[in-house]
Amino acid sequence: MHIRLPDFFTVRFHHLIAAQRSLVNELLEDHVILSYSLDIERKNLYVYIQAKNQTEVMDILSTFPIIKEVKVEIHELAFFNSAPVCLPELSLN
Repeated sequence: MHIRLPDFFTVRFHHLIAAQRSLVNELLEDHVILSYSLDIERKNLYVYIQAKNQTEVMDILSTFPIIKEVKVEIHELAFFNSAPVCLPELSLN
């Protein structure tokens, strides 16, 4: 999903950012959001959500504190590949 952020961040929008980050962290821990990225210009968010259908995606999006301040485009993916996350090997020295 592509989220277009406002061209100008209002005071109201700035106040929503902390709540947005908190919710996103929670959804990442629950493996609902698989990836959440902000571009260098701070204009676009790219979010990969694991959901059964577009209705479920919309239900998740409706909980985003910033949702009324942004524009959203949903793109259904055929697949999502990522590098495996590995823990370093333990050394028993």
